[in-house]
Amino acid sequence: MSAYVWGIIAGIALVVVIAAIKKWTTRGKVMSVAERADDLSKRRARMLPALAIIFLSQQATFFSQMSDGQHVSAETAKISAWLVLSVLMLFGLATKGFWLEPKEVRDLIDDENTRANRNEAMRWGFLFSMGSAVAVYVLTMLEVVTGREAVHIVLSFGIAAALLRWAVLERRAHRDA
Repeated sequence: MSAYVWGIIAGIALVVVIAAIKKWTTRGKVMSVAERADDLSKRRARMLPALAIIFLSQQATFFSQMSDGQHVSAETAKISAWLVLSVLMLFGLATKGFWLEPKEVRDLIDDENTRANRNEAMRWGFLFSMGSAVAVYVLTMLEVVTGREAVHIVLSFGIAAALLRWAVLERRAHRDA
């Protein structure tokens, strides 16, 4: 198997381990559906800025260690991990998130304010993606950029902008509540 496939498998395994740890740490706590939804909503507001920082720092290490289009197996594993993380963050942004929670809890978490905040964040993500696409277009006039690098730049800026905007809006909503 290639290093790329191993990187994807490692990323998926990490997500499964994190989900199992989360389920194990919350066992035995008796909460109503509304209390659980409120707790998860506050946790998401605290978690989003950290996720955005982790995602952006991962991008900084990727672009600082790129080698003239020649990707060694370690770089391929990094790209695979980035791809898994990017897809998971896109799913988290596009859905209610908290996929392992009961439907009632997910429905309560996804209230009108959260949907409005998520839509605003997706709008910002789209605008930043388009802006980075324009920047890549201009960059190609000065330097050669591979297709993979261009996609990486556009997707990274779009996801990071959406995560940061959603984090700001959710934290503001919980502070004002």
